[in-house]
Amino acid sequence: MASVDGGTMTGMIRLDLAVIRSTADDATRLRAAFDSSDDTARDAAAACGHDELAATIERFASSWDDRRRGFAEDVGGIAAALDDIGRAFAHLDRTIAGGAGAN
Repeated sequence: MASVDGGTMTGMIRLDLAVIRSTADDATRLRAAFDSSDDTARDAAAACGHDELAATIERFASSWDDRRRGFAEDVGGIAAALDDIGRAFAHLDRTIAGGAGAN
């Protein structure tokens, strides 16, 4: 954490950029899993062999598709934000490290 003492920085912000990148990768894979699971519930409905159960599964599938798409978009946004954060801090780290040698 950053702290100020008499106008000078006495603390450091510490970020594990590998964890940020890994979390972005995990979120990207999660989105891909949601994107690729489009017909899973409908396939189950077709295979169940009972008309009323199939209709119930179809209703669930329809509702789930909308929620799944929204969730996938949200997770994709989180992945992109994490990727941007990781890149920005990596760039900042390189910039500060390059400037430290100039003193």
